[in-house]
Amino acid sequence: MFHVFPRAVPKKECERLLDYCIKNTNFSEASILNKGDSDAVGQFGRVDPRIRKTDIAFVTPDDKADNRVNEIAWHFLTLANEIMFNYKFDIYQLVQFARYRDGGHYGWHQDINESGINPQGESRKLSLTFSLSDPKTYEGGHLEFYRGERAMEEQAIEDIRDQGSVVVFDSRDYHRVTPVTKGTRYSIVCWTVGPNFV
Repeated sequence: MFHVFPRAVPKKECERLLDYCIKNTNFSEASILNKGDSDAVGQFGRVDPRIRKTDIAFVTPDDKADNRVNEIAWHFLTLANEIMFNYKFDIYQLVQFARYRDGGHYGWHQDINESGINPQGESRKLSLTFSLSDPKTYEGGHLEFYRGERAMEEQAIEDIRDQGSVVVFDSRDYHRVTPVTKGTRYSIVCWTVGPNFV
């Protein structure tokens, strides 16, 4: 279950934010959760490029440009929740800046565990991806959602891929990023956290 805001952020602003994030963040190799970890709230895992090959950095809201990145993510998370999900959540997590290049990918996964139950009483509820890159600058790198035997519509894949597009989805949904075969894909990712699904 996802909601797309196609080309919601103007190209000029995407380019400005992309330039800022590239110059002001330090990338590290992304990790995955260890088997048995309850969910992705505040936990660290292990690096496994067979499952996830991505560089990431966190964007902390310290100055005007940082705040703008966070404002965009938080605005669309809130708006999508009002339009479609109506979930209770308490906080927004820090925005993550992601770089996929040279076969970068992320296999099928959820942003929380399957049950949505975390022993600490809260878990991720909504996930957001905001496409910063012009799709003409890279090949592959499609964000896809698992639809069982029914494939995602090509139009939805293209709408999600367009620069400035924002997609918000249930953090329990299985999704992946297919391998980037040429160029570099940059995106912003963010999550809301609230009481466990019951």
